[in-house]
Amino acid sequence: MRLPMPDQRPVRSHGNVRGADVPRQSVLFEGRFGRIFRALPPAEFSEDALIALGKAMVAPLEPTPTPETEVDNEENQGIPAGYTYLGQFIDHDLTFDPISSLEKQNDPEALTDFRTPRFDLDSIYGRGSDDQPYLYQDDGRHLQLGRSLTGNPNDPNTRDLSRNATAGDQRARALIGDPRNDENVIVSQLHATMLRFHNKVADLNQGATFLHIVDLDGAFGRGPR
Repeated sequence: MRLPMPDQRPVRSHGNVRGADVPRQSVLFEGRFGRIFRALPPAEFSEDALIALGKAMVAPLEPTPTPETEVDNEENQGIPAGYTYLGQFIDHDLTFDPISSLEKQNDPEALTDFRTPRFDLDSIYGRGSDDQPYLYQDDGRHLQLGRSLTGNPNDPNTRDLSRNATAGDQRARALIGDPRNDENVIVSQLHATMLRFHNKVADLNQGATFLHIVDLDGAFGRGPR
């Protein structure tokens, strides 16, 4: 089946599954936030129920605190801590809202999502090498990496994110598609791992174009639109 180009409107007919006839790549750079179950009334909870919930979220004090080097069973529920940061990485690719504020009441129907609901990995690829060349190496196929890092005996090739040069002791900001992925070391290293993965795929497919490499990376996303 031939998919329509991004600048063409897909031909629709009655009876098809909604969304099945649109191209895989996102045709929009942004969309509206909203409510999932907009027809349902807002939830209401009693004060007693909220207090009970708060108590269930707090572990009792230990007579002898567990050392930081040992596993603390009541604070670990069997879910690896890495899922927290993987979820943060995925969220940064799907949503971005620089406008709303926690200090005021926001109308969810009026908020704009400056990302698409597709896992496009524009947080990695940005808007492509033509629009954001500083994210890419000179060949336009490889992504920029920063300095080598030490301290991980299991990965001697660990690299930092590419960063801008600064004067004095100012922070060197990461040059990446989404600055939020430099909020902490774990997310920044997850981002750098994605960059290294792409570059490895590029190395293994010397004759491939950039778009072909992105398609090979398709297990993670679709790349720049």
